[in-house]
Amino acid sequence: MSIARAEYDLKYAYRAMAILASLAVIVMYIEGMLIPSLTEIEREFGVTSSQVSWVLSSYLLSGTVLLPIVGKLGDIYGKKRVLSIVVIIYTIAVTLTSTSPSFTYLIVFRSIQGIGVTMFALAFSLIREEFPRELIPRAQGLVSAAFGIGAAVALPLGAYISQYFGWRTTYHTAIPFVVLIAYLILTRIRESRYRNPGAKVDLPGATVLGISLGLLVYGLTEAPVWGWTSFNTILTFLVALLFLGIFIEVERGRDQPLINLTLLARRNVLIANLAALVAGFGLFLFEQSLIILLEEPKPVGFNLSIFDTGLYAIPMAVAQLITAPVAGALITRVGAKRVLMTGAGIAALFSLATALVAPLGLPALITATTLAMVGVAAMNVSLINILVFSVEPQVMGVSTAMNSVFRNLGGTLGPAVAGSLESTFTSLVLMGILPGGKVPLLMSVPSLFAFQLGAVISALMVVLIGILANFSIEVITWNRVQATPHINQPQGTGP
Repeated sequence: MSIARAEYDLKYAYRAMAILASLAVIVMYIEGMLIPSLTEIEREFGVTSSQVSWVLSSYLLSGTVLLPIVGKLGDIYGKKRVLSIVVIIYTIAVTLTSTSPSFTYLIVFRSIQGIGVTMFALAFSLIREEFPRELIPRAQGLVSAAFGIGAAVALPLGAYISQYFGWRTTYHTAIPFVVLIAYLILTRIRESRYRNPGAKVDLPGATVLGISLGLLVYGLTEAPVWGWTSFNTILTFLVALLFLGIFIEVERGRDQPLINLTLLARRNVLIANLAALVAGFGLFLFEQSLIILLEEPKPVGFNLSIFDTGLYAIPMAVAQLITAPVAGALITRVGAKRVLMTGAGIAALFSLATALVAPLGLPALITATTLAMVGVAAMNVSLINILVFSVEPQVMGVSTAMNSVFRNLGGTLGPAVAGSLESTFTSLVLMGILPGGKVPLLMSVPSLFAFQLGAVISALMVVLIGILANFSIEVITWNRVQATPHINQPQGTGP
């Protein structure tokens, strides 16, 4: 046993990893069933395709703003303590969401529920502290696999409950498990090893960033109704950019900004964050476009029920479940950079393939999408490893939170862009004949071209990730001769 490994309690580390990974399982169960239910929510509340994208965007938008705040609080007061509070708030928010009497209340409660996004930054930081360096990639791979487990459970079970008992019932079935996880975190997880009590929370920065992102998402949502070149659309985007400029200026003048520009000066940290931004945008854009295509009427879509959509999506979840731990093991052998570039290549190739094979039928579409998810899983594991090996433990909370901020910035915009494409490019589908036998009943639905365009945009985003990965500096996760592990960075650019 190495000296580094002897300093850690591996029995506790794996137990803690199992508890924290269960967060991913239950959140993916809740979020996994919600995506196939978007069309049902759209019908229940009488909203448009672009408006229903707020169900995803509001969750990610609030989570994006809260992430750096919660990450900083974790560094100050202890990640376990802050994580416990976050899980309790998330439990309350899930309960409120399940009782939403209107679409407005649903969006408000989903925004509160967005605090759940912050749990993973804290969980990844806690795991990073409890494992010796050479085991971290494998541990991160296993935790990432938990997302696949959650999706694999959510897609058949959650979709079945959602279709036959309503999407609200799926929330009800999840609440006891969230309460159990909160109890286990409170009683079985140790407090983090490292703290930064001198840190401060940047509330002004978070407020300005929230306004900027909110306006941007609102503009993307309403642009198909207003018109992309209308005065309202252009004004909304300009004001959003104005607040973004104010945010950048405010951050420059603060000692402890919301987004740490000093950390972003490190090449690997900057690349990991930019890649996370692009990945979040492409993945959420693709997922929402795919679900709409599967459920909309023929001949444009495949006319699947919520439950059938969940069943056909299982291969995608299984692909991530299998790939994530394999990628974690490969990183220790060939390096995170190589795994990231390989994953990006696979994801880009098969994302583009989905646009080409969609007219050929459901089996071809699901096959291409599943192979794309193999690349996505490899990318996700690689990105988090590049990041955690590029910063000191004392700033791990704020660093992983910042990375999640960038990922969710993209994830917030992805559904909004998908909704805009679906509202902009439509087709008329014959639903029946009105009484009298002469007047056809037509319904406007998102066209196949809207999905294909979304898939092409997603593929281009992944190509961009591969280009960014090429400029990263390889991290050494473990030195086989048991010398001190390090980051292979030029002097002055590393931690």
